[in-house]
Amino acid sequence: MPVIAHETRDVISLIFFKDRWNIAGYLKERGAVMKLIHVFFIIALAAAPASCDRTPAMQYEKDPASVELLGVIPDYPAVRFVVFSDTHYHDASLGSSGAAYANYLKDDSKLLHLSGEILDAGMEKIAAEAPEFIIIPGDLTKDGERINHERFSDKLGKLAKRVPRIYVVPGNHDINNGMACRYVGDATEPVESISPEEFAKIYADYGFSNSLARDESSLSYAVEPVAGLMVLALDSCKYRENRPGKHTETSGSFSEATMKWIEAMLIRSRKDKKAVIAFMHHGIVEHYPHNEKYYARFIVDRYERVSDLFAAYGVRLVFTGHYHSQDITMKKLESQNRFVFDIETGSFVTHPCPYRVISIDRHQSARVESRFITSIASKPGGFEKYSYDYTYNGTLGMVGKTLDKYMVSASDTRSLAPDIARAYLAHLRGDEKLPEKPTATDGLGLLGRLTMVFMGTLIEGWNTDLPPADNNISMNLKTGEWR
Repeated sequence: MPVIAHETRDVISLIFFKDRWNIAGYLKERGAVMKLIHVFFIIALAAAPASCDRTPAMQYEKDPASVELLGVIPDYPAVRFVVFSDTHYHDASLGSSGAAYANYLKDDSKLLHLSGEILDAGMEKIAAEAPEFIIIPGDLTKDGERINHERFSDKLGKLAKRVPRIYVVPGNHDINNGMACRYVGDATEPVESISPEEFAKIYADYGFSNSLARDESSLSYAVEPVAGLMVLALDSCKYRENRPGKHTETSGSFSEATMKWIEAMLIRSRKDKKAVIAFMHHGIVEHYPHNEKYYARFIVDRYERVSDLFAAYGVRLVFTGHYHSQDITMKKLESQNRFVFDIETGSFVTHPCPYRVISIDRHQSARVESRFITSIASKPGGFEKYSYDYTYNGTLGMVGKTLDKYMVSASDTRSLAPDIARAYLAHLRGDEKLPEKPTATDGLGLLGRLTMVFMGTLIEGWNTDLPPADNNISMNLKTGEWR
């Protein structure tokens, strides 16, 4: 989990200096002159007048016939389903010991070493919920390893014997991943990842082979798990930009072709009088103040356009993952009765290891309930505390490394890092509450104070819960009211 956005890192790298008076010499030594030019270029662009937006208009924005379809929103059928996300499954056959594996775990806050146990425990609990279908919004595997996909698909096969309808979409880790590897002693060895076509083949039984329609430009598809309900499974990932030996592209987007396909399916749903829900990996709204500023790559590109499209066509519920947090945020248009809820679900391998159960009744009330994995085979008691401590300590370590990179003193790091880590975990759990006391800056050195100039709003954002509630909530799908 990077703690500071890329642009902010550049600025801090240019500002932070210690025991040096020759700033120009320091910048040259650090190879940062081009970064400085880049920062000034960004500032100049931000200050320049905005150019005309040449994004093509959607049908509902220009076509009278499409606008007419927006008048009456079909009712949702009574249904009960489950969402779980970001399982990051790692099969033990790819290595679960040795220095290289230990170093990976040390530099990450995910419970990767327990991903199989957590998945097994979670699937057992989910099957007991007796849902009519399940949706999984991506990052099924650690880093897109073929073996992990095949083993994960096998596990879905066992779950499908009890819950036959399971639907998946890829996450940014799942396809063309240049970091796919196995761990052998103190080294890693590259292993085979998979292509988009192979993803659809491996998960043919989980949405692709029984779809109503598929998008030719992506791995998006539509299904009808129960009569009167269309589910849009949307592929928002940029795996075509991934390169061998490089980390995957984290951000997401929809091509113009896919946007047109999505709207075509929404028009079709209106004509067929079917209600719609959607799921995808990336968020469609900001989930905390300054979300876009610090972590834009966790929200789909041009997210306002995407959320406007769903709200306009009466798609009340969109389920997302990616950020590993339990958060629900609402987007409401000025037009009467046009809104959409972005229901983000946390990760199986990050505290609090959640999944969601959604029940919609015939009165158009949707109940969203959070469940948490509190026990696994190797830790039948105390797993909830273990997962919190593991995620907290992992986050604390990453924060410390980031602050050290920018030469924040050890004493300032000890003062700042716990509050940053606690704020992040508060957002992971959802239903955040602002601390009674803000992060103390008294006694910090220059670099510690400068850090808080940049990090203060992020910490406050993570501690701020945008409405509505995140974990247990009832929503009126007619009006958007919630309780």
